[in-house]
Amino acid sequence: GGTTDIVQVLQQANSFNIFLRLMKTTQLINQLNSQLLTIKSGGLTILAPDDGAFSELKPGFLNSLSDGKKLELVQFHVLPDFVSASNFDTLTNPVRTLAGNKPGKVELNVISYGGSVNISTGAVNATMNGVIYTDKHLAVYKVGKVLLPSEFVATTKKPLAPAPALKPAPVTSANDVAEAPKPEKEKPSPKPEQSSESSTQVVPTVTSG
Repeated sequence: GGTTDIVQVLQQANSFNIFLRLMKTTQLINQLNSQLLTIKSGGLTILAPDDGAFSELKPGFLNSLSDGKKLELVQFHVLPDFVSASNFDTLTNPVRTLAGNKPGKVELNVISYGGSVNISTGAVNATMNGVIYTDKHLAVYKVGKVLLPSEFVATTKKPLAPAPALKPAPVTSANDVAEAPKPEKEKPSPKPEQSSESSTQVVPTVTSG
């Protein structure tokens, strides 16, 4: 008795099928529901984009995300605190989400004034338009856009960007040392004419020799 099932809340609201499906495939829904069962104080706030918001994403975008990214995306729509509709102006930016804190990459900022609440991720500006459900521990609000972390948008635009996160392997053998100047030799090699046209096929490492 008295427990809230997020699935039911979203099903009754009727236009949140994609968001609900993502919460189920990432298993996040189980975690949130069990959290609500045991909660004594505080609660959860869910910013739910409706199916219309998801339809604005690039076709195939969700399928292109790894399971880890899907989970991060859904977690990004959940605040680990109960925020009532009138309390958004008390939040401190960036607002904490279940996706954790990655400054500049996965960051939610809320601007509340005159009764309207705007949510910015650095990549997307959305407006909160409507309360779907609220009780003492759970608040579910409708947002007009899918809240994409800015890191998601950066990676989809530039698939060819080099990954600076890879640490160079430590130089251990003579072979490694001999190969070290290789990139300098490659620099002057003339670029093929088409490179500007078909940017998807430029793979600089192949043009050696």
